[in-house]
Amino acid sequence: MTTPDDSSRLRVWCLLRDQFAHVRPVEEQLGARADFVYDAEWEPERMLAHHPDVVVCVNDFQHDVARCLDAARCAGVPSLVLQDGILEWRCQYENPLFGAGGGAPQHQPVLANKIACIGRQSARQIAAWGNADAVEVTGMPRLDALLCRMGRPVRRPGTRLLVMTAKKAGFTPEQCAVTLRSLQDLQAHLATLEGVEVVWRVNRDLVEALGVSNRLHDFASAELADVIEQVDAVVTTPSTAMLEAMLLHRPVAALDYHNVPRFVPTAWTISAREHIPSVVAELLAPPARKMAFQRNCLSECLECDAPAAPRVSALIAHMVEAARGADLTRPWSLPPRLLRAHDGIREPVAPPPSLAELYPEQPVFAEEDARTLQVRLARLQKENDRLKRQLQRRSVTHRLYALGRSLRERMSARRTPHVLR
Repeated sequence: MTTPDDSSRLRVWCLLRDQFAHVRPVEEQLGARADFVYDAEWEPERMLAHHPDVVVCVNDFQHDVARCLDAARCAGVPSLVLQDGILEWRCQYENPLFGAGGGAPQHQPVLANKIACIGRQSARQIAAWGNADAVEVTGMPRLDALLCRMGRPVRRPGTRLLVMTAKKAGFTPEQCAVTLRSLQDLQAHLATLEGVEVVWRVNRDLVEALGVSNRLHDFASAELADVIEQVDAVVTTPSTAMLEAMLLHRPVAALDYHNVPRFVPTAWTISAREHIPSVVAELLAPPARKMAFQRNCLSECLECDAPAAPRVSALIAHMVEAARGADLTRPWSLPPRLLRAHDGIREPVAPPPSLAELYPEQPVFAEEDARTLQVRLARLQKENDRLKRQLQRRSVTHRLYALGRSLRERMSARRTPHVLR
């Protein structure tokens, strides 16, 4: 077997400090054809000094990641963001980290040249936010390992029910309280059922309030798959875990008391205490028509006919090829639809909603004068640079002070005889 020479190997620059499971399958797929560099510093100058062929990230809302993506675009280097999970209304519109809390809205717009969408549903929605040329349907490499488990037999009817939550019970104290109430209502009903074993895998903050034995060790897909394969049905708050359970052919109910729109549909939904008895009964003996509907939901929301890593690898290769020779004297972009997995993805008919409409509580989004925004941005960047330098000086000063104090204490200990008491 021949190994490509260094000149033909792609240099994939990964802006990651965690979430490596999203990228590792792609690295394995490309093998000797690419070198993956995992950068935790997120410094544009350092990144460009290593001459990457493509820049990859999992989220682009962090300021330093955005700076790197801007620098890559100016240098003619294509960039790709990997969608890290399902779209969820509260995360998108009610999360203090993003637009509702004064931060940058997620995917509005996508800052990278392309976004690798996990399925057609999210590709349509992200395109509707003004990213029609950026969306590419790839699937989710992190879930590739689950595809080989899809054919395993499932017992029916069932007697073991898994109850789980997303990583976060909510993004505000009020949301956390609603989630806890929904779990307590479900717990109270399950306690009345004979012969039904309940497995809990919930956010650690909820364990004490519920008084349950928790099966949560980590949020890795392999560990979750092991748990799902031991049960017959799943109830979960909205999260990517819904798709993981559907992949393994378990009937899935969304536990959602928040009364907000849902991007990812399910065959069963519990949005009030009154829904619990009938939904639980059907989960343990699911009707065939609802399981068929669940399969349709899965195919819409997750590209899972084949592993995703080869599609992402092909997308990276297409991006690098398309970006070569970009005219850096003018704004440039990549062609739309570099992959062909776009059945059902149409150009948005209506223009994307304005950020002022979506986030009326943020005055900055109501400002439409470009010069005003440019001046404000320049001020904020200058202030951000000043604060970063200040933080670095304080950090070095603190370390030197701590080192000096430690040396003084050691010297004092050597001069002072030990006293036995």
